[in-house]
Amino acid sequence: MAHQNSVFRSIATLMLQRIIALSLVCLVGIGGFQVWLDRQKQEKQFFNTMSLIVETSSRAIAYAVWDIDREVLHNHVQRLTEIEAVGFVRLTLAVTGEMITAGSTGIGKDVPSYQAVIYSPDYKNQSLGTIEVWADRAYHRNLLWESQKHVIPGYLIFTVLMCFMVAWVMQHDLGIPLRQIADFVRNLKPEELNQPLELRRPDRQRADEIDMVMQGFQHLQTALDRHIKDLDGLVKERTAELSTMVDEVKRLSQLDALTGAYNRRAMEMRLPLDIERCMRYGRPLSVIFTDIDRFKRINDQHGHAVGDEVLKDVAKRLQEGLRANIDWMVRFGGEEFVIFMPETALRSATEIAERLADVVRRTPWQMGDLVLPLTCSFGVTQYQPGDTMDSLLERADELLYKAKRDGRDCVRASLGSEAESSANYVS
Repeated sequence: MAHQNSVFRSIATLMLQRIIALSLVCLVGIGGFQVWLDRQKQEKQFFNTMSLIVETSSRAIAYAVWDIDREVLHNHVQRLTEIEAVGFVRLTLAVTGEMITAGSTGIGKDVPSYQAVIYSPDYKNQSLGTIEVWADRAYHRNLLWESQKHVIPGYLIFTVLMCFMVAWVMQHDLGIPLRQIADFVRNLKPEELNQPLELRRPDRQRADEIDMVMQGFQHLQTALDRHIKDLDGLVKERTAELSTMVDEVKRLSQLDALTGAYNRRAMEMRLPLDIERCMRYGRPLSVIFTDIDRFKRINDQHGHAVGDEVLKDVAKRLQEGLRANIDWMVRFGGEEFVIFMPETALRSATEIAERLADVVRRTPWQMGDLVLPLTCSFGVTQYQPGDTMDSLLERADELLYKAKRDGRDCVRASLGSEAESSANYVS
C-alpha cells in the first residue's frame, strides 16, 4: 500500500514508463538477434566468395609454391587483400613452414575467416600448404551497420508513436475518469453520502472497468444508506425502549413493591409541589392518614405472609375508592397509608374517609378457610397557611391516634391540632 504522503504518480505515467522500458528491452533483444542473423549470413556469404576466389587462383598459387617463386606468391597474396571484403591473408608453406602475409594484422575473433589447403598440381593428395583469409573488420562492421541503420530508427519511431497513442488513450479513458472518481470521493461528506457518482464520459456500447467501479461504488452507497437508515431506526427504537425503561425504573423506584402505592421517597418529591400549588392558587389540599386496626395481632397469629396479603388487599380497596389521576396514596410504613387529595376541602375529604372505612369493614378478607374481619382508623386534616410537609403529616397522624383512642374503625377530622398525641399507643 502506498504511503499517504508519497509523491503522486498517475497510472498513465507508470504504464508509459513501463512500455518504454519494455520497448528498449525488446529493441536490444530483437536488434541483437537480427545482428546475429546478419552476421551468420555475412559469414556464409564471405565463405562462399572466398571459396570461389581461392579455388580459382589455387592452381596458380600451387605452381608458384611448387617452384618456390616467392615473388609470385607475394603478388597472389597481395591481390587477395585488394578485395574489399578481405582484411588479412596468410599463406603457410608446408615444406619450409614459411608464412607469407598481407593486409591488416588486427585480426579478431569477431570477423569471419576462410581456410583452404593448397594441393600439388600433379599430385592431388599432396599438400603444399594452407591459405587463410580473414574478412576486413571495418568492412564487416559497416555491413552490419548498413543492415541495421534503417531498422533501428523505424523501430524507435514506431515505439514513440505507440507510447504517445497509449498515453493518450490511458489519459482519456483511464486517467480522467479515475481523477474524477478521486475528486468525488475526496470531497464526499457524510451528509452527502447518497449523492450519485457521475462521470463525464462519452457513450459506449460496452462497459469497462471504470463502469464496474462506478457500479460498485453505487452499490456501496446504496448499502451504506440502507444501513444508516436501519441504524437510525434501530437507534430510535432503542431510544424509545430506553426511555420506557427509564420511566418504568423511575416509576418503580417511587412505588412500594408490596402494595403498589407510592413510597415515602415519592411523597417527599411530590408533596412539596402540591403544597406550593395550594399556596399559590389558594386551592384546598386535604390529607388522610390511616392504618389497619389490630394488624400486629394478624401478623402474630397468622404469620407475615397472611399479613402481606391483607396489606395488599386493603391498599387495593383504598386505591379503588380514590379519584384517578387526582388523589394519590403513599405507604407510609408498616400498615400505615397516607392519602393526599388536591382540590379537596376537609368536609369532602372526611366524607371520602367515611366511605373508605365502610369499604374496608363491609367485606371480610378471606383466603381459603381463613376469614378475617378488617377495619381501619382514619385521621383527616386540611392544609393551613404556615403548614409545612412535616407539620401537615404530624397533625394527620395525631388525628389518626385520636381515632384509635376513640375505639378504632372511625374517622377523626380537624383543621387544627386538636388530637392528643399518644406516642406509646400500639395498634
